[in-house]
Amino acid sequence: ETRRDTERRADLESWTARTDGHIYFYVDPDDGRRALIRVDQVAVDVFWQAPDLTRQRIVGERTETFLPVRDFDYYLDRLTLVQSGFGDEIRVGQGMDVADVPHPLRWLPPGTEEDPVYDMRFADALTLTLPGVDEPLRIRQVEVRPRDPDRAAMVGSVFLAERDGSLVRMELGFTPASYVDRRTDRVSVQLDFGLWDGEHWLPNEQVLEVRREIPELDLGVGTVIRAVLRVGNYDLGAQVPPEVMAGPPVQAAPLLQRQAFDFPEGLLDGLERDGLSGVDLRTDPADLRAEALRRLEGRPPSGLSPIRFHLPRLSTLVTHDRARGWSPGVGITLRPSSSVRARLDGGWSEASGRFRGGVVLDGPGWGAWALEGRVVANERRDLGVRPAGPPVLGSAASVLTGEDWVDPFLGTGAHLALRRRTDSGGRILLSGGVERHRSEELRVGVEDGRPVLPVSKGTRALLRGQVSHPLPSPGTRWQTTGEVTADLLVGGGTGGRLEAEVEMSLEDPADRFAVLLQTRGGLVTGEAFPQLHGTLGGRNTLPGWPMRSFGGSRWGLAAVEGSRRLGSSHLHLRGGLHAGAAGGGTPASWPSGDEGGPSASGGVRGGVTLGVGTLWNLVHLDVARGMGGGEWQFLLSVNPDWWDLL
Repeated sequence: ETRRDTERRADLESWTARTDGHIYFYVDPDDGRRALIRVDQVAVDVFWQAPDLTRQRIVGERTETFLPVRDFDYYLDRLTLVQSGFGDEIRVGQGMDVADVPHPLRWLPPGTEEDPVYDMRFADALTLTLPGVDEPLRIRQVEVRPRDPDRAAMVGSVFLAERDGSLVRMELGFTPASYVDRRTDRVSVQLDFGLWDGEHWLPNEQVLEVRREIPELDLGVGTVIRAVLRVGNYDLGAQVPPEVMAGPPVQAAPLLQRQAFDFPEGLLDGLERDGLSGVDLRTDPADLRAEALRRLEGRPPSGLSPIRFHLPRLSTLVTHDRARGWSPGVGITLRPSSSVRARLDGGWSEASGRFRGGVVLDGPGWGAWALEGRVVANERRDLGVRPAGPPVLGSAASVLTGEDWVDPFLGTGAHLALRRRTDSGGRILLSGGVERHRSEELRVGVEDGRPVLPVSKGTRALLRGQVSHPLPSPGTRWQTTGEVTADLLVGGGTGGRLEAEVEMSLEDPADRFAVLLQTRGGLVTGEAFPQLHGTLGGRNTLPGWPMRSFGGSRWGLAAVEGSRRLGSSHLHLRGGLHAGAAGGGTPASWPSGDEGGPSASGGVRGGVTLGVGTLWNLVHLDVARGMGGGEWQFLLSVNPDWWDLL
């Protein structure tokens, strides 16, 4: 039965309702933490009058910006309700995101010769028992996929009530041919309907998500607009004011009136509920994408070009350190007409005269597991327990101040990895491969005078297992994550490295304050391969002490950091207490502490930092002092959430 037949059977003259919702605009990296750019909140009065006349009036609207962005207006369907499950043609973003998509339940006049667009089949059936409804309701899922994946079409499911064919829910993805904007990676829509008076299925919730990237350049990061609208305060049979029905389909109250609207909740109170704080949704957009991929038989449901320039991070263009000097590079992304994506990058190091390169292949995997293959040549590795900062700033410091932030060595080899995200929000990584390690040399003089630490040369098998899992924090707002990483090197001996980290964070949704507690420890077992040892000291490990001045086969770090917004998002007060220790002996091939190499810390060393965060807390300016024999340091950095992109 068609959707319009269902609407005719609804014996209802009119109704009014109120829609409240949020529109989130945020940065969405392939791997890493999402960052809010802007949040909007809207309230919309909705009017419906038989046979199918609709009007909407925006009565409340407010916004807050968290990162620099130009001012813009959203398409109307981000702010308003999609009624009647779209029309006969599905359009998203006023036809600028998705256009010319036939509705699978579209109505055709009698005698019309239908062009079959979709294959549809009945899937699961669900029985619901609702208060006030005499008989249980059976809901049938109908899976929809296009017969021709190269034409504009939807991919997803519709859910219908068995008793009269009423539309209960829609889950929509789209074929790449549906996308109008070249920047579009994916568009997903979820529409929920609720049962009123035991017979009328009316809009209940709407979730629309659009992800975009730069068409010509694969940076491994995109931006997402996620609009979540909920409908309530229904008044069935209410008279619709004639002046409303005489106006345009979407109207707006005066600006001052919209800004003065008394919203039922705060601008950022819905973050967790709306899926922006790690809370699983009933239907995650990633699940819709995976299901669309399955129904399209491996064809990627992305509107982006299959060939793009690729920058794993901004520093791929050029880096600088004391071993390689200037090292420019570039990359490219190739996505064939299958579920495989290849990312290639390469470059040349001016001081060493060596080429470097890498190929990463993303495959379909098995079930919840994603498969990745990597081949690298002369890839730069770092002996540090943690990165000292983003590579872009590290290169700038190497050139401008003579302070190098890495202890580099080279790796060449091939790896296979399996990754999966658990239902609880954790991550599992299993990988193995063969690679050849090679020491770097000091080729560019720097003022800090640190030597380049040698590693044990040779070809070895490398196995890695890593588990990251959210830890329960009952009754609190703290988010706690534990991570364990185990590495095993086999070849010319056998050595292992085990590391564990626990991180607790407390963040105010309005960005007024944040607290971070971190502990990390590691040890080396078996053969004393230098590349398994760790170095620490200086920024991001032990501020107030010389860069990478401590090292050994055992190490531990602990820190508590906090920030408080001072009046506006442009100024945050920051502070931290840090402690660390390293011991157990350094490799015999490393220079001693008197020669500039790392040495045992001789117990726990401490450091204090105090500073400010500015420009939406992106730029951090801190002063550090090592306690009990350390030094004063001025530290310029950026928010760690952005390091993977820089």
